[in-house]
Amino acid sequence: MWDGFVDLVRASIVTVAQLCGGSLGGGIVLVSAGVRLALLPMTLRLARRALEQQERLVAIRPELEALNRRYAENPARLWRETLALHERHGIRLVSPAGFVGVSVQAPLLGALFAAVRGGFASKVRFLWIADLARPDLALTLGVTALTAWVVARTPTATNQTTPTVVILAAVVAMAAFLWSASSAAALSFGAGSLISALQNWLLAREIRRRVTA
Repeated sequence: MWDGFVDLVRASIVTVAQLCGGSLGGGIVLVSAGVRLALLPMTLRLARRALEQQERLVAIRPELEALNRRYAENPARLWRETLALHERHGIRLVSPAGFVGVSVQAPLLGALFAAVRGGFASKVRFLWIADLARPDLALTLGVTALTAWVVARTPTATNQTTPTVVILAAVVAMAAFLWSASSAAALSFGAGSLISALQNWLLAREIRRRVTA
């Protein structure tokens, strides 16, 4: 069943590539962006809920600090009191909606990655890339830079910039992964990062509207 799903995604890429004049790279970019766009309403809803959780955590920060001081010598009591505080303010570390979201996204994105990895596009050229089945330095650097920019621009409840250590971790992880993957996979991830940038823009616009309202 899984192999059939992956084959369906791969067939979709080939079909779109034919509509793009036979450009397999173009098919990979368009199908990858299309999948992420189809998931955008769900990921946007989950991102909104994550921001709401952040806002609630910021609001109860003084109470959390007071609990930390009061029960510093009693970790078990501190944990219980913290959970109780979270419950009173409707804060959930793991929500059913988040679990459902991951359950829906993981198979789709996993099938997409499985479809473009390995020798799927062996000996196929795209733009300056000589072989989509092999890594390309310029593409790796470009997608890594795009990912770092998206991470840095992710809206937060406190409207603060993303910590440098988080951005560096994302850069190192993405660069290491892409350099061991095919250019086809890098194109797919790059298309996904563009949709993530769109999501960040939509969230930032909602926040600005809410602040000015």
